[in-house]
Amino acid sequence: MAPSAQSRHRTASRTPRSVRIAATVVAAALPVTAVAVSLDGGTPGATASPAPAAPATGPAVINDAFPTRDSADADTYVPSDESVWRDAVYDDAGNRLPNVEELKVHSPAMDRDIPVVTIRAKEDAANAPTIYLLNGADGGSGKANWLSQTTAIDFYGNRIGNVNVVIPMSGGFSYYTDWQQESGLDGDGNGNGGVQKWETFLTSELPGAMEQGHLGTSSDKRAIVGMSMTGSTSLVYAEHNPGMYDAVGSYSGCPATSGAGATAVDATLAMKGTGVTYEQMWGDRNGATARYNDAQVNVAELGDQQNIYVSSGTGLLGEHDVWSSPDVNRNLINESTVAGQGSPIEAVTNGCTHMFKAAADKAGVSDNITWNFHNTGTHQWAYWREDMYQSWPTLSAGLFGPESVADAQAVGDQAYDDYHASL
Repeated sequence: MAPSAQSRHRTASRTPRSVRIAATVVAAALPVTAVAVSLDGGTPGATASPAPAAPATGPAVINDAFPTRDSADADTYVPSDESVWRDAVYDDAGNRLPNVEELKVHSPAMDRDIPVVTIRAKEDAANAPTIYLLNGADGGSGKANWLSQTTAIDFYGNRIGNVNVVIPMSGGFSYYTDWQQESGLDGDGNGNGGVQKWETFLTSELPGAMEQGHLGTSSDKRAIVGMSMTGSTSLVYAEHNPGMYDAVGSYSGCPATSGAGATAVDATLAMKGTGVTYEQMWGDRNGATARYNDAQVNVAELGDQQNIYVSSGTGLLGEHDVWSSPDVNRNLINESTVAGQGSPIEAVTNGCTHMFKAAADKAGVSDNITWNFHNTGTHQWAYWREDMYQSWPTLSAGLFGPESVADAQAVGDQAYDDYHASL
C-alpha cells in the first residue's frame, strides 16, 4: 500500500524552529563533505527564468565493460589516484565482480570520457528500472563515494536485485550542472574535454544510451538520488525535467544555492583549491541562471513529482559519531572530524532542509515528499547508509508502484537491522 500522509510526515512533530545559520567548513575526512550555507537565499515558491539553450548534443557512446582491473588501469582514461573506487568493482584477483561494470562513456557535449559504474539487475533484467546515484563533493574520485562507503552493491544488487544502478565516478565540485564558463575543473585526467555540461550528459546524453542501449531494459522508470553536494542536484534535475524521474532522493543537501545561499556553493568550490568560482558555474549569483539552478526557488516545479525522499540530521552527535563506532574507530582525527566539522556542517544542512520544507509547504508540494528529520547525526556516510535503506520504500513506490511498498519496507528494514547488528 502507498505511504500514508502520516508516514510521509512522520518526523514533522520533531521539527525544530527554523534557524538562520552561516558557516564555512572545509576538508573532508572519514570522508565528510564540507558544506556552508546562508539560509536566506531565494524566494520560496518563486520560479526562476527558463534555462539558457542546451548545447547541441547526441547520445553518449558507451564502451564495453572492462573485464579486469588491469585492462581498466592500462586504459589510463582515469588517473590512478582518482580510481580508489575500483577496489569495490574488482576482486582481489583483478576480475570484475558479478553484475558490476566499469564503463568508459564518452560525452559529446563535454568531449571527454567519463567513468561510470553500473550494478546490473540480476532478476527480470529485461524490465528493470534504473537508479542514478550521484556522489558528493569530490565526485567519487577519492574515498567519498557510494561504492567505497556504502553497501550499495549488496543492497541494490543482491537484496533488491531487480533494479539497475548507474553511478558516474567523476564530476567533483561541479554540482553536476552545466557550467557557463571554462574553469580549472574542465577536462578529464588527460586534459581532454571542454566546459562542463554535466546536466546535459546525465539527463540528455546518458539515459537512452544506458537504459535501452547498454542495459537493454524495456523500462522507462528511473530514480535519482544525491547526497551532500548533490542533495540539491537531484531535486534540481527533477524540477528541470518534469516526468523524467519516478522517484527522487536527497540526503543532507542544501537546496538554496542562489543569492545569499551561494555561500554553500562557494565553500564547496573552495575545497578543490583551484580558484574556480561560482560565477564560472552559474554567472551572477542573483541572475537568471543561478536562480534556475536553485532547488528552493523552483520548489513549486515539484508539484507533479511524486515519491520524493528528503532527509537531514541535526548535527548532534549520534551513535555513529561515538569513539567506539566503526566510522570513528577509536581514532582521534576521525573523532575531531565528525565533532568539529561534520557536526556544524549537518547543523547547517538541517537548517537548510527545514527552510526547504517551509518553501515546499508554502508552494503546496509537501505532500509529495517523505520528510525524514533525524534526531541526531553528523555529516558523514554512516547516516547516508541508513538513508539508503530508509528511502527504499519511497523509491520503490515510484519504480514499481504503491503495491510494492510493503515488501520494500521489509527489505529496507532488514538491511537497516543487519547494518546495526554488524556495528
